[in-house]
Amino acid sequence: MIMKRLNLLFLILGVVTIVFFGCKEDECPTPTPTEFTGTSIPVLPGDEGTTTVLPDGRTLIDGQTAEWYEEATDWMVTGQSFWIVNWLIEKEPPFTAQLWGTAVINVGVKNAGDASRGKWELSWQGVQTPTQDGFKIVVDAVGTGTEGEVKGLFANWTYTMNYNGTPESMFYATAGTIK
Repeated sequence: MIMKRLNLLFLILGVVTIVFFGCKEDECPTPTPTEFTGTSIPVLPGDEGTTTVLPDGRTLIDGQTAEWYEEATDWMVTGQSFWIVNWLIEKEPPFTAQLWGTAVINVGVKNAGDASRGKWELSWQGVQTPTQDGFKIVVDAVGTGTEGEVKGLFANWTYTMNYNGTPESMFYATAGTIK
């Protein structure tokens, strides 16, 4: 009988501890992974970066910047994004390129003056390959929520662009998971 009462007491203490000392609502990670899809649309080109032809004939572009807008099926990954891009372009055709860099997504920001609901910091890498009428870029990114309503969350993205030479094809299709 004493053992049952002790077990009940420990159970009650555990629940009380979680209720009073658990994470705050805006700091708790989502209980289950959430999948999302969307698009990333260019807004403004930024700095062209520094271009260097390397001794082996490849071209390095370092520190290129751009602003994009992320529109997704989940508000937690929708907002204004700023990208820093580095390129290593092969010397010989088909001129494939390795890409890597960092990005920041300001959740909920679309126009100047919009209040941010949070901030993601991403690191990413990808590959650009030529196609018959343009090129394809596939990028894998991982991010950490560092501010606001996404603080403490983690997410991964896959960005895919199939550029065929038309302005309408200058966007990334996105898909990923928030954890």
